[in-house]
Formats: sequence, structure tokens, C-alpha cells
Amino acid sequence: MSRSTEGATTDLIHRLLAYAAVAAVAGGVIWSAVLVRSGRTGGPRFEQFQAAATSLVIVGAASGLFMLASGSRPADGLHLLYAVIAIALIPLARSFLGRARGRGAGALLLVAFLVLGAVVYRLFTTG
Repeated sequence: MSRSTEGATTDLIHRLLAYAAVAAVAGGVIWSAVLVRSGRTGGPRFEQFQAAATSLVIVGAASGLFMLASGSRPADGLHLLYAVIAIALIPLARSFLGRARGRGAGALLLVAFLVLGAVVYRLFTTG
């Protein structure tokens, strides 16, 4: 595979992961909103979803690091900062769940997913 084909493939993978992250964020916002409305906790499946969404962002960031190492640069240097924030958001929100129950936990995760949505939007605009 030539270097330009490799770069195009990596870029495509990075973009596909970014669109998958958008879908995960949308799912997280909807699921969290349902939990807030019903006053329930998410349970193990929602925890697995959060882990999957975070993993998706991490894999997307790893593909971006591979592009960076290959010589590609984002349009704006803030892209790298936003990637770090995106990776940390859900785990950071989860670290505050010890005291929150029911609606409080759902509201905290709803805010985290909404902020993650804003960060993912900024990743698209700075990429």
C-alpha cells in the first residue's frame, strides 16, 4: 500500500469513528434523558454503553495520533485539546456518581453527554 493510500485509509477510519462517536453521543443523550424523566438508574447496560462510547472516542483519538505521527496535522491545534477532553468527560462524570442516585445520576450523565456532544462538534470544526 502506498503512503498516500495509507493516509487516505487512516483518514477514512478516523472520520468513520468520528461519525460513530456522534451516534454514541446522541444515544447517550437520549438514554440519559429517559433516565432523568423516569427517575431510574441506568444499570449495567447503561454502564456498558458508557464504556463503549468512551472506548469509541479513545480509538478515534488513537487513529488521530497515528495520523499525527504520519505527518498529518489538524486544521487547528485545539483539536488535540478537545480530543483529550472528549476522552475524559464520561469517566470524570462517573467519578461523581458515588453520591448521586436516580434522577441526580441521570442528570449528571445527561450533562456529561451534552457537553461531550459540544466537544465532538468542536472536534469536527477544528479537524
